[in-house]
Amino acid sequence: QEALSEYAYDAEIASCSYHLEAADGGIILMAGGFHDKLGVLIQAVARKMLEIGTSSLDSVPENFYRIVVDRLGDALRNQAYHSQPLQQASQRFSELTKRGGNFPPEELLENFESLSREGIRNIVSEIFSSCHGEALVMGNQTPEDAQKLVQELEDTLGLKCPLKELPAFEEAELLPGATLWSLESTDKDDPNHAVVLRWQFGRGVEEACFVMVLNKILSSKFFDLLRTQQQLGYIVGMGASPSNHFTYLVAQVQTEFPPDYARSRMDAFFAENFAWLEEGLEEEEFQRCLQGVLSELKMKPKNLSEEFNRVQGVFQKRSYEFDRRDRKIAFLESGAVSRASLGDFVKGPVRTAPKLYVQVRKVLDKEDKPLPEGAVVPEDPPELRHWRGYAEGIRERSMLRTWHCMNTKIEAFESEA
Repeated sequence: QEALSEYAYDAEIASCSYHLEAADGGIILMAGGFHDKLGVLIQAVARKMLEIGTSSLDSVPENFYRIVVDRLGDALRNQAYHSQPLQQASQRFSELTKRGGNFPPEELLENFESLSREGIRNIVSEIFSSCHGEALVMGNQTPEDAQKLVQELEDTLGLKCPLKELPAFEEAELLPGATLWSLESTDKDDPNHAVVLRWQFGRGVEEACFVMVLNKILSSKFFDLLRTQQQLGYIVGMGASPSNHFTYLVAQVQTEFPPDYARSRMDAFFAENFAWLEEGLEEEEFQRCLQGVLSELKMKPKNLSEEFNRVQGVFQKRSYEFDRRDRKIAFLESGAVSRASLGDFVKGPVRTAPKLYVQVRKVLDKEDKPLPEGAVVPEDPPELRHWRGYAEGIRERSMLRTWHCMNTKIEAFESEA
């Protein structure tokens, strides 16, 4: 990326843009602009990529190497030892539930510090000698134009694709019931704790729609009660979060109150509001939230870049569900999501969904905020599964028996004669 910066001005003058980044198990090159300039830009970028990391040490200029090492080293050290507690909780959740491309930041930093300028010679040729490439082309391009662009990139990089399938990236089903994973913060100077709660549901369109409506109804109430009224912390929120194989309902709080107290406030909120959703939700409020979800789904992209961002996720995850948004709209408009069916969804799938709390406790020697007058931290229910510390959580990972693998098939494309 640093070596490619020499093209930035020319690309901007030609109304083109490009971006290169590392992703789990691969490299992503994005290019955009007028269709008649894209081929030239892509070839220029690809040729420059091949000039870096050849057998010659001079192919990795010392100044570029030092810039990249300093920048990446700072980023990894910050991620490992200066992340916010909420970010730590999310990172640890990924380490627990994903296999094949997710590594602890401490491990990444340790391996990074062992690298040398001499050690990355020939790295580019090694990468592309055993590499599968896929392309998503959008905009003012015919199928023939798209194939030509891809062929030019493939020829320039010399991609041979000896792979028969891609490396496996897997995601685990959570254990039944409720699990609490308690961790110590890796930032010794942060005065905050964090609690992140996730319910795990299937990734089907129906489940995703119910979770979106559920979140629409509850998220503002969650913020108002826990942030505005109870003032648990500055970062309080809920969201519906899709992954490769699941849909999650997520609630999070970053707080200076004891984390067990914050978790008890979250539990009290959901106990009360789930009961309300089952029996007391008014039709008017339900319809307002349902139409709000539909309005967001129906919002047209403002430009090609926004449209691309909507579909690149299913492309990179290789599910190729480019019609998923339309299917959600159709399901929500079918009448299948009603006040009664939402109540049934809460009574059934929500009540029985596996859920995981990731709780990060500060290590800074500073008193927590005192509890409000009369407040207490209730005892945890006996059925709550509790993992104490990072090592125990990773050890108990072996209990996650069911893993879902991303699509790894490589299907050769044969153009029509």
